[in-house]
Amino acid sequence: MDNHHRSKRALAIGLALAIVFDTAGQLLWKFTAATLPSTASLWPTIDAMLRQPLILVLVGVFFCQLINWLKVLEHADLSYAQPITSLSYVSVCAFSAHLFGEHIGPAKAAGILCILSGVWLVSQSKPLAGSGREK
Repeated sequence: MDNHHRSKRALAIGLALAIVFDTAGQLLWKFTAATLPSTASLWPTIDAMLRQPLILVLVGVFFCQLINWLKVLEHADLSYAQPITSLSYVSVCAFSAHLFGEHIGPAKAAGILCILSGVWLVSQSKPLAGSGREK
């Protein structure tokens, strides 16, 4: 396998991981927020959050997301990679409906179709648009 194919494969894996990490992070945020006491005071909320074991998992997910994102940007322009990762909006919506019973109405469904269409259009372009960074 030549370098071009390896780079293309690494980009595809990195973008898929970016979507997975973002989806996991958002779902963990929601789950963690749901376990916090409903208080209007800032310090008790922060204290409860820091005592929540899932916060460490969430920090780990965001750290992995950061490292992965840096690797993705080695292989693609930001203007290509960022729109592709908007697929996490779709996955977060689907998992939120399944895990948290959130409703997906016609407006959300139309938004999902717009995202899917936009991602398809962006995916038809080149990951590196002549920026001189091709490897």
